[in-house]
Order: sequence, then structure tokens, then C-alpha cells
Amino acid sequence: LISPELTKVQKKRALVVSKEVLFASQKSAVEGVQKIISQFQSIARLQETVGLALPLKENTTQALNQLEAISRNSQANISSFDIEPLALSSSKEAIVKRLGSLGFSLSVQGSYEAIKDFMRFLETNVRLTNVQYFHFVAGASNKGQDFYDLNLKAEMFYQEE
Repeated sequence: LISPELTKVQKKRALVVSKEVLFASQKSAVEGVQKIISQFQSIARLQETVGLALPLKENTTQALNQLEAISRNSQANISSFDIEPLALSSSKEAIVKRLGSLGFSLSVQGSYEAIKDFMRFLETNVRLTNVQYFHFVAGASNKGQDFYDLNLKAEMFYQEE
């Protein structure tokens, strides 16, 4: 009388154990997939961040807009500006993109604080910039304020597409 019911209970226990094992393996597979997805998302964020500092093409308009915003925020006036694309650097590794740069020369005028802010904003700008040369001289006094001239030569970098 108990024997047939015991067999049914054992079969149901075996079924429960097999379903628990299946659930645990599926749960670990889902966790593994979620981990891979989060890694890809962090790689995408990293690529986006690097893309801001080193865009995938010259994007001269963006460079000009950034310099104009730096000038506006620092209250320094750009009096002359010259820009030219420079040659791409060579890369020995096939998977590494070559770096290109936009060379620019500009003259900036303003108060000492405005010139100092201009250089600070250029240094902390999101796009990677290398100042190669600058010459800072006192300009003419205007309306009781001291004005200075800054002649600057620098390059902004980008990645080859």
C-alpha cells in the first residue's frame, strides 16, 4: 500500500531536483549574458569618451566651435586665426588607428584674467590639444584696463576613419 505511493514521491522529488538544477544552470547563463552585455556597454561608453577626445575625422567645424566657445567663455577675443590639416602619423600596428592633427595659429587679445582663462579652458577642453608655442606680450592700455596679446600655435588631434 505504501510502496506505490513511495515510488510516486521519489519520482516527484527527482523531477523537483532536475528542475532546480535546470533553473540554476539557466540562471547562471542569464547572469553570464548580463555580465557580457554590461562589458559591451562599458566598452561603448569608453569608445564614446575616447571619441570626444579623439574624434574619428578632422571635424574642423567642431574644432572651430570649441575654440569660439573657449573665447566666449574666457572673454578673450580671437583677432586672427589660421588652420591647416597636418599629415597623419604613421602606425606600426595594423589594428591601431593613425592619429591626424589640425594645426592652428591664433592671436588672442584680452585682459590678463581673460588670457589666463583662455589657456586654462584650452587645456581642459574635451578635445585633445597640444600647445606647441605661445608668446604672451603686454598690449596697449584701453580705458584704464590692461590688455595683452597672446600668439599661440597648437594642434588638435583626431583618429583616422
